[in-house]
Amino acid sequence: MNYKLTARELSSFCGQMGMLLHSGISTTEGLHILCDESKTDTDREILTPLIRSVEENGSLSQALEEVGCFPASMNAYVKTGEETGCLDEIMNSLSEHYKQEQEISQQIRSAVTYPLIMLGMMAVVILVLLVKVLPVFQQVFQQMGLEMNGVSRGLLNAGNVISHYSAFFLILAAVLIGFTLFFSLTEKGRSSLRKLVTHLPIFREIPVAMDYSRLAQGLSLGLRSGLSPETSLELTKALLSQPELLTKLQKTSDLLKEGEAFSEALTKSGLFGGMEGRLIRVSFYSGSSDETLHSLSEQYSEKSLNLISQAVSIVEPTIVILLSLLVGLVLLSVMMPLLGILSDFAM
Repeated sequence: MNYKLTARELSSFCGQMGMLLHSGISTTEGLHILCDESKTDTDREILTPLIRSVEENGSLSQALEEVGCFPASMNAYVKTGEETGCLDEIMNSLSEHYKQEQEISQQIRSAVTYPLIMLGMMAVVILVLLVKVLPVFQQVFQQMGLEMNGVSRGLLNAGNVISHYSAFFLILAAVLIGFTLFFSLTEKGRSSLRKLVTHLPIFREIPVAMDYSRLAQGLSLGLRSGLSPETSLELTKALLSQPELLTKLQKTSDLLKEGEAFSEALTKSGLFGGMEGRLIRVSFYSGSSDETLHSLSEQYSEKSLNLISQAVSIVEPTIVILLSLLVGLVLLSVMMPLLGILSDFAM
């Protein structure tokens, strides 16, 4: 199947399977229960081949790989859970991981949607002023034997161009809407948008914090699952998008190959430093590394959400100020001459 499950769907599936497995229900029986309770044809199209494959091979990880709707990293974690006998714990951890991914995605969408809506509404107001309002003022000036000033004439000409080539501008608007949908709804678009965002000063730290959250969560999952450090790093690599972090991750792998301890490799490579690095080293000695990395993941997730809120608090008023100034310029360019005439009449 070409269909890829969303973070919300993955979290729901893993959470339900984890609960069923923890209750002592077998994998096959659990999938049958989920299929019976499913409400959409898409769910049944995914679960039916899963059940068939598990009944034939007895392996959930192999079934997930054959269906093709699930991430490769999830398949690896599930395989490890089957081998270590802690599949229910792994499924619950995966559910929490994808829930966190969904929360970050929702926050980003809500943060971006409002400024875009505001920008669209203000653009419509400006278009109405240029295309409909300014021609009315021009007629008033002509009846009074006056001419519009340079700014007003330039804005009026812009409105006439927009009105004359309205079909072209409608196509342009449709293209812009298409690009917006592409960047917001497709994986390739979101990846391109993330690369673009890294070059903007206001947003540069957001994808880094998000990647660090995924990095810490992925390492925590790997350690909790009993994976080797090398395998944990390889699986976590698929979750990251920032070149700087990928370079440090590769350096960590190289240090591990040279015989460096995992905690030392994480700090010497520059992935974690300062207080976080010391905390990780201590946690490895105390046997609580997975819990510490999970806590760091939550901290980075909260940091990314705070950075998003800060960026929105800067972008929103900036858009309002710029567009308000433009609207004010349009109105003042035609109102000031009229106010001058009215003052002459009053005298």
